[in-house]
Amino acid sequence: MADDTIETNDTMDTGIDVAVEVGDGWSRRLTITVAPERVARARAKERKRLSKSIRLKGFRKGRVPGDVVEQRFGTELDQIVQERLIEDAYREAIDSTELQPAGAASVSNVQYAPGERLTFQAEVEIMPTLELSRIGGFRLKRETAPVTDEEVRQILDRVLSDFADWREVERKAAQGDLVAVRVAPLAEGEDQPAEEAKPYRFVLGSGQALPDVEKAITTLGSGESGAFLVEFPGEGEDAAPEARRLFVAVDAVEEQVLPELDDDLVKRATGGAQETAEDLEQVIRADLARHHAEEAEGKLRGAILEALIDANSFTLPGSLIDRYLDGMLRAPEGADPAELRQARESLAPHAERQIKEEMILDRLIEREGLRAGDEEVDARIEELAERSSSTASAVRRQLIKEGQLESLKRSIEVDRAFEYLKSQSEIEDAS
Repeated sequence: MADDTIETNDTMDTGIDVAVEVGDGWSRRLTITVAPERVARARAKERKRLSKSIRLKGFRKGRVPGDVVEQRFGTELDQIVQERLIEDAYREAIDSTELQPAGAASVSNVQYAPGERLTFQAEVEIMPTLELSRIGGFRLKRETAPVTDEEVRQILDRVLSDFADWREVERKAAQGDLVAVRVAPLAEGEDQPAEEAKPYRFVLGSGQALPDVEKAITTLGSGESGAFLVEFPGEGEDAAPEARRLFVAVDAVEEQVLPELDDDLVKRATGGAQETAEDLEQVIRADLARHHAEEAEGKLRGAILEALIDANSFTLPGSLIDRYLDGMLRAPEGADPAELRQARESLAPHAERQIKEEMILDRLIEREGLRAGDEEVDARIEELAERSSSTASAVRRQLIKEGQLESLKRSIEVDRAFEYLKSQSEIEDAS
C-alpha cells in the first residue's frame, strides 16, 4: 500500500511548485504546478519565435502579427508550449527535490489552458538508498586448482604444432587431420557433379568448412567420394536454413607429426627467451598457476558478493532493470516482439544481480573511502608500461584516447574494495 507521505517543495521564485508523494517501494509521484505568469511568458516567447520563422502570404517573413499567429497556429502553439513547459518543469523539479530517477517518468493528468497555470503529475522510480548493515563475518573458501601434467602437455603440444610435419595416412579423416578435398553441387537425382569440383585444403575442426561438410569428410578415406545432404544457413537474417546436395571427394588425409622437444626447438619457439625444455615447462607451469589463482580469486569475489547480497537484502526499481536490459539487448529493426520479450525475461535475473553487485561495491567504496588517488593511478600506469615495454606517458595517452582511464581507476577501486572485504571475513585456502 502506498505511503501517503507528501513532501512539498515551494519553488515559486522560478514559477514552479512541487509536491512529492511517496508510493510503494521506490515509486514517487510528483505533482508539479507551473505558475500562470511563467506559462504566459513561455507562450509569448514561443509565439514570437513562430512569428519570425513562418511565412504567410501577405506578410513579410518575421513580420507576422501576434494575433494572426494565434488565429492560424493557436492549437499548435499550445501543444509546443505545453510540451516544453512539462519538460523544463520536470527537470527543475527533480533538481530541486534532489531525487535521482532510475528511469524515465510517466506524465499524466495534464491540465493546461492559455493564461492559466499548468499542472501535471509525473510518476517516477528513484534510485534505491543502500545501507550495508553487514559486510563481513563470512566464512568462505578459495579453491585453487592444481597445475596438472595434462595441462602442461596440451600447451607444449600447441607449441610443437607450429613446427610439426604432416604425414599422409591411409584411413578415414578425423578431427585435427589436414585434408585435401574436392566439393561441387549436385543436381536433383544426380550422384556426379556436372561441373569440375573445386579443391580445398584445410584442417578438420578449424571451422573453415560447414559442420555437415566436415561430418561428411570424416566418413571418407583417401580416394573415396560420395553424395551428401548439407545444411546451409539462410541468406537473410531470419531466413531458415537450406538443404543442398553436394559431391564430396577426399584426395588425401594427413595427420600431424609433432617434433621432439629439444633445446634447439625451445630456443626457436621462444625466440631465445628459454634455453631448455625444463625452462619452458617451468614458465608454462608458472603461467598456469597464475591463471588458476586468478580464476580462484574471481570465484571468491563472486562468493563474497553473493554473501553480501544475501546479508543486505534490497529491491531494485523495475525501471532500473529495464534500462540495464535496454543496453544489453539492442534489438534490430523488425525483431520478433515475443522473442525479445522472452530474452528480456531470461536475462532479467542476471541484470538484477549485476546491478546489485555494482551498487554494493559503489556504496562500500564511498563509505570506506576507497577511491583511487592520482598516485595509485600513476603507479598502475607504470606497471602497464613496464609489461608492454612502453613509457608511462604513452600508456596514459592511449588510455585517454580509448576512453579507458576511468575504467582503470575503477578497477583499482574495485581491487581495494575486495581486499577490504576479504579482511572482514574468514577465507580458507584450499587446493
